[in-house]
Amino acid sequence: MSQASLPLDGEREIWAVSEILGEARWALETTFTGLWIRGEVTSLRQMRTGHWYFSLKDEDAVLPVAMFRSDNLRVPFSVEEGMEVVAQGRLSIYEPQGRFQLIASALEPAGLGAQQLAYEQLKQRLKAEGLFDPSSKQALPALPSCVGVVTSASGAAWHDMRKVWSRRGVAVRALLSPARVQGEFAPSEIAEAIRLLRDQGESEVLIVGRGGGSREDLWAFNDEVVARAIAECPIPIIAAVGHETDFSIADLVADARAATPTAAAEIVAPSSDELARRVTEAIRRSGHAMHATAALCERRLNDPRLARSMSEPQRLIRAHQQRLDAASDKTERALESRRQEARTRVAAAAATLLRRDPGALLAQAERRLARSSAALRGAMDQRLRDRRDRLATTAARTEAMNPLAVLGRGYALCQAEDGSVLSDATRSRPGDDIQVRLARGQLECTVTRSRPDAGDH
Repeated sequence: MSQASLPLDGEREIWAVSEILGEARWALETTFTGLWIRGEVTSLRQMRTGHWYFSLKDEDAVLPVAMFRSDNLRVPFSVEEGMEVVAQGRLSIYEPQGRFQLIASALEPAGLGAQQLAYEQLKQRLKAEGLFDPSSKQALPALPSCVGVVTSASGAAWHDMRKVWSRRGVAVRALLSPARVQGEFAPSEIAEAIRLLRDQGESEVLIVGRGGGSREDLWAFNDEVVARAIAECPIPIIAAVGHETDFSIADLVADARAATPTAAAEIVAPSSDELARRVTEAIRRSGHAMHATAALCERRLNDPRLARSMSEPQRLIRAHQQRLDAASDKTERALESRRQEARTRVAAAAATLLRRDPGALLAQAERRLARSSAALRGAMDQRLRDRRDRLATTAARTEAMNPLAVLGRGYALCQAEDGSVLSDATRSRPGDDIQVRLARGQLECTVTRSRPDAGDH
């Protein structure tokens, strides 16, 4: 019994959920390993982490699948919804959800091989981008003086091409940009070799290829890296991948295709017999063209309308003069219109420059500053006047309400010893000391007698 199980009544044990799922996962992973399972891909999710989550289904069941980034990086084709595949892996349980799943370590398309599927997918994508469009192909130079070659330095292709040029006695300067032409690193090296010849700028045409081999040996020329390097190269490229039955992606993207490197060498450096044939063909075509032109001129000279026109040459001259005058007038009007448009554009540009002239902008800013300063000074002066007027009014009101101002008219202010104002005679008694404040100075007095008003009784 494991530590997580709990004995009860000595007869049964109770498992924790995590424990029983862990035991089940261990049992599955150690029992069902190396399985190959076929099904249709559904609910495919490719996470930012690079992990894939999907399900394999058939008519009766669905199996969740997890394929981690370290494994799916080796899948050479694009996995899509609805694709039928064969997945290799081990059965497991995702314990946080109690979900039965397959941990896939390899994936192959059902029926069609992985390499062939990758080839078809890349072919369709590049075709949709227009990389196979004949209108994008560049014409090959007739007699290039410098040919760039991308192939293995130790392969038979480079040796065979040089033999062709030597045998034909054609003065061709060949620049080899060596690269591996099979294996994992071949595509990147081929693309880099193409870019190197492009940057050197000496080659007038490039030959990219290798001799024959198995389908796997030639697979580097079906890589997207090589295809895009060929498509982006401004120098015409001949693909010579050493096979005749199948077309590689490089064949489809290149400006021309040769069945073998030897055939490519013959294309860029034709033999003397081939050159003689081309010259003879050019002479023949030129002769036909000259005969056709002469026959046309003869028919025109024998045309009755031309005979009538030639009988009155002055009329023909006048007609041409009239057309010349019309053309001259049209040209003059067009030139005047262009001159007027140019003057308008110059005036607009001058106005724009004037508006943007630092001196003018500074003067304008100074004028705005002067107007703002004057307005500010005026506002400040007005505000000061308003404040002075309000202060004078307030001072007058305050002075009018000042009780001491009454003293100036002969009144007096009487205060008891504690400083309180005496307004009632009954509040003082004989003998009390009081202060009598006058407009100027005050009197210290002693009460000898107080007489209240008659109304107080």
